[in-house]
Amino acid sequence: MRIALAIMSMELGGGAEHDIVNLSTGLRKAGHDPIVVTSGGRLCADLQAEGVTIAICPLWARTPLKLLRNADRIAGIIEDHDIEVFNPQGVYPAISGRIATRKLRRKGRIVPNIVTIHMLQRLKWWYYKMGSWGINWSADHVIVESRCEMERLRKGGMTRPTTILHNCFPPKKYAGDPRSPREIRLDMGWPEGKVVFIMPARMTDEKGHNVLLKAISRPDVRELPVLFYLAGDGELLEAHKRAAGDLHLDDSVIFGGFRRDLPSLYQAADVFLLCSRRESLPLSIREGMGASLPVLSTNVGGIAEAVEDGASGILVQPDDPDALAGAIVLMASDADMRKQMGRRGQEINRQKFDYDNWIAKTAELMGGIRREMLAGRTRASRKRHK
Repeated sequence: MRIALAIMSMELGGGAEHDIVNLSTGLRKAGHDPIVVTSGGRLCADLQAEGVTIAICPLWARTPLKLLRNADRIAGIIEDHDIEVFNPQGVYPAISGRIATRKLRRKGRIVPNIVTIHMLQRLKWWYYKMGSWGINWSADHVIVESRCEMERLRKGGMTRPTTILHNCFPPKKYAGDPRSPREIRLDMGWPEGKVVFIMPARMTDEKGHNVLLKAISRPDVRELPVLFYLAGDGELLEAHKRAAGDLHLDDSVIFGGFRRDLPSLYQAADVFLLCSRRESLPLSIREGMGASLPVLSTNVGGIAEAVEDGASGILVQPDDPDALAGAIVLMASDADMRKQMGRRGQEINRQKFDYDNWIAKTAELMGGIRREMLAGRTRASRKRHK
């Protein structure tokens, strides 16, 4: 099956971009022919390394004129590559995709517009109202990665048929580094004897780094042998560095920037950390669980769909530095608890987030919707000729 996965950009390196890499790679290895339609970005190199075809289209567009222009480009890509299913990621690519597929339908070509929604940019009720309208107008079917996101969309008025497919990562991510955890820590300059908390998140307001820095500055946390490795870039990176300096946290906080080797770092860290104010169901949490890391996270979005509070991790409320500090102390002080939670997290990951199952279910869903639409066209044609 020839499937086009469309995403605005592959530059940010967030969960949606990594989903595209993981999904297109898995579909290709399962015998399908995926193509990624995007404006470009640094993760295009990952796609090229896996042999995935890329079609450049300036999808970073929100104005009506640009959306219409993109629809013409998308229609051309669908025809040139003989695409059978179009899978846009997000509302704006979905709108252009709908215009393109309707245009092609008038030529007799049936291409379902199956829309994947990771999470809308804002949690405001009016934003989900507007987004749900766009989805209702554009989508033949909707894929979401968490029950939480489906409920948000339903509350906003989204009525299209929807399937929850938990995005996953390929197990090979943890098979490519021959170094031992100790060797990785030495190469990273992480001191022996320190409990390493790793937080992979872009430096934006929604990720809550400022709350984390306040928690780390608490006296009971300062006394601990801990190190916080913050991987990610973004517009607030320099501001957070200045804040850490003002709080005299230079000995306990490392800003690692954008990293391509996070799976290796997970194997050498002790705790997976996330302090977000809003999420859907982050892929990074499942990656940390896959490396047998206990999770310390804020309880937002669909995180509780993956993390069992008290069993595979500790969940705290967002924007509460005192609660976060208390959880850090608990995690850092109990190595046995960390090991037990890490084992339980890996069990959950195997049971609920199997990569091959995700690839198979995605292909099955898309193929089934396409067959239904083709059958519907055949039935409509027969009625017209009676």
